[in-house]
Formats: sequence, structure tokens, C-alpha cells
Amino acid sequence: MQKHLLILLLSCYLSNAYADMNSDKAEDYYKTAIHLHGVVNQEKIFELYARSAELGNAAAQYNIAMMYSNGESVWVDYQQAVYWFRKSAAQGFSPAQYRLGEMYLFEKGGLAKDLKKAIALFEQAAAQHDADAQMNLAMLNGTGEGMPLNTDKALYWILRADKVGNESADRYRDLLAESKGTGFSIEQKKYYWTKKAAELGIIEAQKALIILDAK
Repeated sequence: MQKHLLILLLSCYLSNAYADMNSDKAEDYYKTAIHLHGVVNQEKIFELYARSAELGNAAAQYNIAMMYSNGESVWVDYQQAVYWFRKSAAQGFSPAQYRLGEMYLFEKGGLAKDLKKAIALFEQAAAQHDADAQMNLAMLNGTGEGMPLNTDKALYWILRADKVGNESADRYRDLLAESKGTGFSIEQKKYYWTKKAAELGIIEAQKALIILDAK
């Protein structure tokens, strides 16, 4: 009995030690990649992030997803982006939660539009003071998309986003005040979501944004 217990304890110890070693390696790869930005080519940066991501580093998983989204050193691959955003978001990394939420919102990476999942991810990120997620919740509350129209909640999230430096917060706070409790107009809603989709790399949205900005 004592022998079996000793083996079990030793197995647990080795398992934890191995996990700690992998975590340390992941952190080392990630820090090296950060340090080498602008010094070596993007392919090397991608390789280091990939090693760190495979070992479970949430920030590296997010960076790999962004590189797949933007086509940095690799071909644009939204499905790979979704895969790594999910890995990172599952570890509570708020930028990944925000980005994954937008991919559900804009049907990217083979994902069907799912406002419920998008809102849940925005809420998780917003609770961690992610200003972009907070602004998305503000717009959803202010348009009644995916939830009941609630301008008080919209203003609440705008003010939260403003506190952490979102550049759009002031503008949309004033627009909401002008709406006198009726929420954002169709034009305001269209511009906001077109801009967000353009930032995500959707070509049609980028073209539409040029037209909207020219008006």
C-alpha cells in the first residue's frame, strides 16, 4: 500500500514539475519573440510565438491568432486564427475573448453568426477592463442588437471604456446623449459595425468604410 502511494505521489510530482518546465519554456519563447521584434524577420518571430503557444502561453496564442488574421509571415487563415483565439480565450486572456467575440459577430473563420456567444465573450473581456469589448457592449445595448435596447447600459459601458482610454468613447457618448434615450440611429449603427468589420480585415467593409467616410 505504501509503495503504491509513493509511486502515485512521485507521479504527481513529476507531472507538476513537467508542467512547470513547459510553462517556463513557453514564457522564455514568448519573451524572446517580444525582444526580437524589429530585429529579426517575421518568420522567426512567428516560430517563437508558435513554440510558446503550443506550450500553452495565452499571450503567444493570441499573437499567433493575430498573425494568421493579418497574414503576417503566413497566409491569412481565419480558421487557424479562430483555433488560437479559442485557446487563448479559454485561459481568460481578454484580447482573445474580444477578438473571438467579433469573429462570431462577423461570421469569420467558418463561424456562424452567434450573438449570444459574441456577447458572452465581450462581457468576459469587458469585466477585465477591455475597452474595445466595453464599446461593443455599449453599441449592442444602444442598438438593441442581441439584447433589449437599453441606453442606460450603453452609457455605462461607454463611460467604462472612456476611463481606460477608448478613442471612440467620447464621440459615441455625445451621440447617445443626442439620441435622448432612443438609442443609436441606423446610420450610427451602420458606421460603427462597418468600421469594426473593416478593422477585422473584411474587404467589403473596408471598401464601404471609404464610401461612408467620404460622405
